[in-house]
Amino acid sequence: MRFTKNKIVFLLAVLFMIVPFFAKAATLNFVASQNQFVIGDQFSVDVKVDSESAGINAVQATIQFPPDILIATSTDKTDSAFNFWLQDPTIDNNAGKITFIAGATSGFSGKSLQVLKINFIVKGAGQANINFTDGAVTASDGSGTNVLSSMQNLQITSITKQDAKLIPAPKIVKPAVPTGVLPSKPVIQVPLYPDQNAWYNSVSSFIVQWNLPKDVTSVAAVINKEPLTNPTQSNGVFDNETFPGLSDGIWYLHVRFKNDIGWGPTLHYKISIDTIPPMPFTATVKEGNTTDVINPTIQFSTTDQPSGIDFYQVVVDNSAPIKTSSTSLTLPPQNAGAHRITVSAFDFAGNSSESRLTVNIQEKPFFVIGGFSVTQSMFFISIIILIFLGIVAGWHISYLAKKRVQGRVIIAQRDVVNSFNLISKEIDALLLKYNDGQIDEREIQEIKFSLERLKTTTDKIKKYVADNIEEIED
Repeated sequence: MRFTKNKIVFLLAVLFMIVPFFAKAATLNFVASQNQFVIGDQFSVDVKVDSESAGINAVQATIQFPPDILIATSTDKTDSAFNFWLQDPTIDNNAGKITFIAGATSGFSGKSLQVLKINFIVKGAGQANINFTDGAVTASDGSGTNVLSSMQNLQITSITKQDAKLIPAPKIVKPAVPTGVLPSKPVIQVPLYPDQNAWYNSVSSFIVQWNLPKDVTSVAAVINKEPLTNPTQSNGVFDNETFPGLSDGIWYLHVRFKNDIGWGPTLHYKISIDTIPPMPFTATVKEGNTTDVINPTIQFSTTDQPSGIDFYQVVVDNSAPIKTSSTSLTLPPQNAGAHRITVSAFDFAGNSSESRLTVNIQEKPFFVIGGFSVTQSMFFISIIILIFLGIVAGWHISYLAKKRVQGRVIIAQRDVVNSFNLISKEIDALLLKYNDGQIDEREIQEIKFSLERLKTTTDKIKKYVADNIEEIED
């Protein structure tokens, strides 16, 4: 396909329209302790939601599983981040289906928010797919926007106990080279949890890797909540191990090498997990939700377990977030009117809970007249209106005066024209009467009389014109 300039511009425009929708998206997924089971085993699957930084307050889903391989025995909402259920989890083992609708009284966010625990029994052998066939995640934006972008399914394998005995554990077979000293302390890499001093809110199976020194004959690796365990049980020689997803709390991974001399020192590696958002809270306005203080103080406080509160974030309308470690914040000066305030509490793992409120800022009175308060805006708006009315009134008066002058000019023009027409007629009559070229004494008297009348007429016109011009000028 050949891309013209117009096509490229169109594609870029579409891209910019689409990007905001992906900026806030959520994912539904499953977390299981392992992906291989034996017939008769009981295991649990956690339904999780990754809000991907978007505040959410509801989730619903339909889950499908193979009823010929798995039996869903029960569900557990104990550790759920959602505190009320519009539809309790319903199990249908004949159809292999589970449905639910969960909600929360306030918004929150996190990468591995617990929704529901489903308990299964394995009754048959084969590959079992646990799938989301329908779902929705609602943003806490006041509009009920569905921010669900993907649903990640789970695949497990069920085998018989006899088959399980035939599957050997993966091991590295190599000749050990004696060194004459105890092996060194292991150096490990944990890609999902790379920092021992950080809290994490991601939960899934994870791999731990290490380099094997040439003298190692056994490796012991175990994870528990004891900080100083020295393991001695080994499954052979291996350079990595995958562990199941961890529950909330502080865990310690212990890895140790053994050679022909004995067990060496143990590496203790801390992994801190917190997937639960801070407790719901209600933010308040110190001066009241309706106030004439242009920079009101917002108050808030909550708690969190196990990582604790890291900071709070305050957003006014759509402005840039304001970060604080305090439990109150005085806002920058705001314009009069209603403002939407969102306060979010973040724990050290990155989970958050939010509280929303509206503060209505009213203007202070500029002055008071007879018990009536006049605000600064009202005062200046009134001045502007008065100036506008004055301009309109002045224009109207000028317009009327102009029309009046125009009327007088028209009348004066008409009278002057009529007077000169009269003079013209008098002159024409004289010229007609005496066009024979002979004038006697009687005709001289008539001419004299006519001229005197013309003089009288012109004097009157002169005075009339002068008076009218003076009146028009006034």
